[in-house]
Amino acid sequence: MAAMITPSDVTLHAARGRAAAPWLRPALRVGVAVALCVLAGALAWQASFAWRVGELAAADRPRLDFYGLVLSQKLEEFRYLPALVGMDLRIAAVLDEPDAPARVDAANRYLASLQRDPTVSAVYVLDRHGRTLASSNWADETSYVGHNYAFRPYFQEAMEGKAGRFYGIGVTTLTPGYFLSSPILRDGEVIGVAAIKVLLGAIERDWQRSGDTLLLADDTGVLLIASPAHWRYRTLRPLPETVARRLRNTRQYADADLTPLTDATGAPLPVFDQPRVVRFTPDDGPEAGKRQYARYLVQSLPIDPPGWRLLMLTDLEPARDSALSNAVAAGFATAFLLSLGVYAHLRRRRRQERLASQRALQRANDALEQRIAERTADLLEANQELQDKVAALKEAERILTETRDAAIQGGKLAALGQMAAGITHEINQPLAALTTLADNAVRFLDKGREPDARANLDHISQLAERMGRIVAQLKTFSRRERVQVHPVPVADAVDNAALLVESRRRAAEVAIEVRHEEPGLAVMADPTRLEQVLVNLALNACDAVEGRAERRLLIASRRDGKEAVIVLADSGPGIDPEVMPHLFEAFFTTKPAGKGLGLGLALSRLIIDSLGGRLAAANDPAGGARFEIRLPCA
Repeated sequence: MAAMITPSDVTLHAARGRAAAPWLRPALRVGVAVALCVLAGALAWQASFAWRVGELAAADRPRLDFYGLVLSQKLEEFRYLPALVGMDLRIAAVLDEPDAPARVDAANRYLASLQRDPTVSAVYVLDRHGRTLASSNWADETSYVGHNYAFRPYFQEAMEGKAGRFYGIGVTTLTPGYFLSSPILRDGEVIGVAAIKVLLGAIERDWQRSGDTLLLADDTGVLLIASPAHWRYRTLRPLPETVARRLRNTRQYADADLTPLTDATGAPLPVFDQPRVVRFTPDDGPEAGKRQYARYLVQSLPIDPPGWRLLMLTDLEPARDSALSNAVAAGFATAFLLSLGVYAHLRRRRRQERLASQRALQRANDALEQRIAERTADLLEANQELQDKVAALKEAERILTETRDAAIQGGKLAALGQMAAGITHEINQPLAALTTLADNAVRFLDKGREPDARANLDHISQLAERMGRIVAQLKTFSRRERVQVHPVPVADAVDNAALLVESRRRAAEVAIEVRHEEPGLAVMADPTRLEQVLVNLALNACDAVEGRAERRLLIASRRDGKEAVIVLADSGPGIDPEVMPHLFEAFFTTKPAGKGLGLGLALSRLIIDSLGGRLAAANDPAGGARFEIRLPCA
């Protein structure tokens, strides 16, 4: 027989449900509170860790840029020494008679005299077949004399008439170094090669003392220098068979174990243009076995030679610990706030029960007082806003003037920073030439050849005058002065700007053509700021035409009524139509990271506007970009 449900059963079931409900609701509330605390801790950990990573990335970037600048200066410090070696008469003599003992000895002693810097390991000369004829280390057990280095890329590049650069382990000394070479020419034909070997061990030791994890990788991904010594000659990625075969043929890294570094997933260690966080497993070295994996902040910087990159790895374990502490604190704070909320809720309920009888009267009184307070507050707020607007307008005008001057000075210093390396080489070249010319003048005087000695002294005077012009122009350009508008000859401003960008022009092999329809044309302007605009536009033009078949920059001036027009037209790819609307916006740039902040054109327009002129850009119908400056004629 089927069981029948009676009204008494229903009543009993409902009573049991009501008895269980008081136990269920508190448990649900406690569960929700715990979940909120855990969620708050997780969000705090994520936000704190992201903030610390961003803070570390911003703090490490200037140091990475500094390391890159020091490394680039060291790599380029002796760039022109091989070319100067090939100009000496003793080197030409030993190439003509390589078997003459007297000439070989004279060449050896001359090369040894050039080895003054301890970072220069050797200076040597090779014939057309790659055999070393003379070397600064001729008296050492590891002398290069007699060894053949025709298989080395730096020798092959020099025999093609180009300056060679190569990093590798020496086959004779088994010491790694940076090789620089230059062809020795006679009547346009390569008759030999001059080369030097520069040691970079001091840089690696400086990195190790700094406490930073720094890596230098070549274009194949092989780590040339690493502050963790056990990572040297590891690779950032597996090497293709063609690349591995080439490295074996050139003996670039001898028998080094070129195994790749990998992250926690076993994938190659990535290289990003922007800072990234990777999980990296220390598979060897002092950290091996201490941690299963560690988070690292990876930042990289491209440097010259092309394809080389400088990497900085920052351990994020302290940031992770700090984020964990913040997460625990956030969880407890959330629990405390929830407790306060529960306490306030219970207290409010008790107070509402006590004051139920007084609410009606109190509500009416509060409403009236609220209206009076709101009206009074509105009047006071309106009056205060009016006063604040007047004060803000005055302050904004003052800040605008100061910000404009500071931005213009910053743009000048940024342009000087871009030209610093080039100006260094511009001065180093005359200094090296002064040494050679002075030595030759002494020899001419010893031999009684006074006309030749006098000619050398004239060359020395010209080089010293040239260095003086460069330094004087830099001092004038970098000086921070108040704006002083007066007549400025256009030709003088163009000549001064061309002197400042000369090193960049030579590096990019740009031909600058200057045309003045009216040679005596002058404009009303501040000379330093007008030169700053011309320097910014000329540097941008050099960057635009670099690497192109035709590298040309035209600077022309003419009169157009009461205005003077200065035009800078290059032979580059022109301005992308999508870029044109944003061309003069601050911090907008199409250059790669580390090549500019995007302030040059914005500051240039600001300067020209402050001088009462106009700056415009367009694409030239003949090709390339065209910038036009219009200023009032003097």
